Amino acid sequence: MPIKQATILFLSVGVLAPHLLVTTAYSQTVPMPKPFDPVGDKPKAPPKPVVVTPTPPVSSNQQSHVEQTQLQQQESENVGPQSAGGADLNLGGSWPWDSNTMTGDIFGVRSKLQDAGVTVQGTATLDFVNVLSGGQVNGFTLISLIDINATGDTEKLFGLKGGLIFLDFQTAYQTRSPAALIPDYWGFNVINSYNEFTQLAQYWYQQEIITDRLRVKFGKIDSNVDFAAPCTGLNFVNSAAYFPSVLVKDMPTYPRQAGGLEILTKPLDNFDARVGFFDGSSNYANPSTGLSGPNTGTNGLASFLWENPGSYFLIAELGPDWTIGEHKGRFRAGWFEQVGDTSISGVTGSGVGTGPTGAYAYANQHIFDSDGDGALLGWEIFGQFGWSDPNRNPSHWGLMLGSQWQGIIDARPNDTVGILWAYNQFTSNTNLTTSPGSSEAILEAFYDLQVTPWFSIQPDIQYLSQPSPSSSLNIPGAWIFTVRLSFVF
Repeated sequence: MPIKQATILFLSVGVLAPHLLVTTAYSQTVPMPKPFDPVGDKPKAPPKPVVVTPTPPVSSNQQSHVEQTQLQQQESENVGPQSAGGADLNLGGSWPWDSNTMTGDIFGVRSKLQDAGVTVQGTATLDFVNVLSGGQVNGFTLISLIDINATGDTEKLFGLKGGLIFLDFQTAYQTRSPAALIPDYWGFNVINSYNEFTQLAQYWYQQEIITDRLRVKFGKIDSNVDFAAPCTGLNFVNSAAYFPSVLVKDMPTYPRQAGGLEILTKPLDNFDARVGFFDGSSNYANPSTGLSGPNTGTNGLASFLWENPGSYFLIAELGPDWTIGEHKGRFRAGWFEQVGDTSISGVTGSGVGTGPTGAYAYANQHIFDSDGDGALLGWEIFGQFGWSDPNRNPSHWGLMLGSQWQGIIDARPNDTVGILWAYNQFTSNTNLTTSPGSSEAILEAFYDLQVTPWFSIQPDIQYLSQPSPSSSLNIPGAWIFTVRLSFVF
């Protein structure tokens, strides 16, 4: 296809694509965010509706290059329902029941776009949430998320080798604010976006400088794709599975993705190092007026450098990868800081303080792959720990441990079961939290029933030990039942 036609196709997809329906949990200080992104090195069959392993378009003369792009493979694995990646090159079997997507390769459009250098993906997540007991209000809410994104291979589109363009549209809706039911800190539903919105959630360009050794990404980015994402493809409903408690207040992630610059490196075959510099103006507070800065989710790159009030989010992490009996494992240690004046809220009321700083670490290990060749997830265990200065962050420290197993039942090799436990210790500083010295504990379990490669039904049960933002209210632990429907189209 001529370059001009390919370019028009890519731009058309970006303009016409719908948007992602996302929602994030409400916290005692600020709302809660979550992960996202595309770019992988090979399709996994059959893909999970909410855990799609994306793959950038690959020409025949790039095949050997793709096989060694471990950086891209890692990025594709760290995704959740609120951050589905680019479309899988493998369009799957016959439509509709064996196809990887609900729409399949309708009229050959998807395969033609791939040939031109453009991959397209749409996902929809519907959470039917019922607070059974222990909430501020017990009752029902529907939370929905729709995401449509397009990934462009610049070599096929423009002849520029090693480049990727990514556009992601999101739209979110909820019948009732989850915070009105349970105003917890970490966020009991990762796709809770506080309210309705439609936005161009991400738009970035990534350039490979050295094959599988150095990449640079710039644009409006979800930082939780490349930083602090603890495990491979997440199905959990609670936000504790996606990032540490000490990052709840400040991390520029869904639904407040932000302008940023990332440098992603792999100096050694089994060692990864990366750094990110992001617009942090969503968390800014004017010391004279107390007014907050612009929302990066809707503001895009406008306040990244050009109109920034002096508020930035810095993050870096590094660590090794390993293989034990052909089963992958990983450890990462990281540091973060929110610079500039930031809003604070506690027992003493609202005010302005210094942005948080702290550290985190996470690890995961695959115990075995259910089909023996790594195409399915198999059994994975993972954990994450975070610590922050108790005089600069409402969360002093937090811990999360979890496990998920795809293929636990031989007759249902694509189903996944998971369990997670998490704990957050609040600071004793009464200026920073309404629960000084208190804590929040979470227990979650789910079973994801894969009906077709593009549709799944997931019952999920959670228990929260402190469902209120104020420990003085003495509200008992809350039970939450969620049924999640997930579609890939």
